[in-house]
This record gives sequence, C-alpha cells and structure tokens, in this order.
Amino acid sequence: MIVAYVGIVGALLVVPCFSSDAPTPNPDDFHIVPAPAQVVFNYLEGCIEKLDPHCPELGEVLIEKRKDVDSDCCSALVRMGKRCHFSLLRVLPEVEEVYKPFSSILHQRGVEIWNHCVRRVGNPSLIFP
Repeated sequence: MIVAYVGIVGALLVVPCFSSDAPTPNPDDFHIVPAPAQVVFNYLEGCIEKLDPHCPELGEVLIEKRKDVDSDCCSALVRMGKRCHFSLLRVLPEVEEVYKPFSSILHQRGVEIWNHCVRRVGNPSLIFP
C-alpha cells in the first residue's frame, strides 16, 4: 500500500506533463505559470505519512479483495482526514495500474470505508450522508 501511495505522489509530478487534455502552450508564451506540483506533492506526501504504516490492507479493501479495515487503520484514516483520503483516491487510478479497472467504484468504496471507520472510531459527526 505504501508503494502505491509513494507512486501516486511521484507520478503527480509526471502525469500532468503527458495529459492529452492539456492545451499545447505556445513556445512564445513564457509567462505561463505551471501548476503547483510541488505543493500538491508535499500535501499528498503528508497524507501518506499520516496513514502509513497503519493501513497496509487498505488497497485490498478498496478493490474488494478484502472485506474489512482493522481498528488501527481506521483510527489512522480518520486522523488523516477526509480531505486527504479523497485526494488520494482521486489520483490513485491515474498513477497505479492495479486501480485503473476500479476507477468507477473507488469513490463509492472510499465513502463506504470512510463511514465504516468513522463508526468504528466513534465520531459519527464525520459520516457522509
């Protein structure tokens, strides 16, 4: 799981460079400001540090190879925060091949896992409706 998250953070710096949806910049326009890749990288790296090494099974739970997340992982996930959790889920299928076939369900699985962990940890005010 840690390898997947490290791969995410590393690929965030590379993926935008190869995006076919990005407009081709005019070489004469040197005033174009690049996306703050380092800021995003630092943010996601901080998220990963909060989660790891408590959740090695989280990737398997996301793609339903495993049914449940243990208490340590749930506690770490809730401490990491909703924003980090969903930010990581958003980029995961873009940078890790194993998650691409599951890209259509990752958000919903993320909501289910988040709500399960919030209930398990005991903070129902954080549950998604």
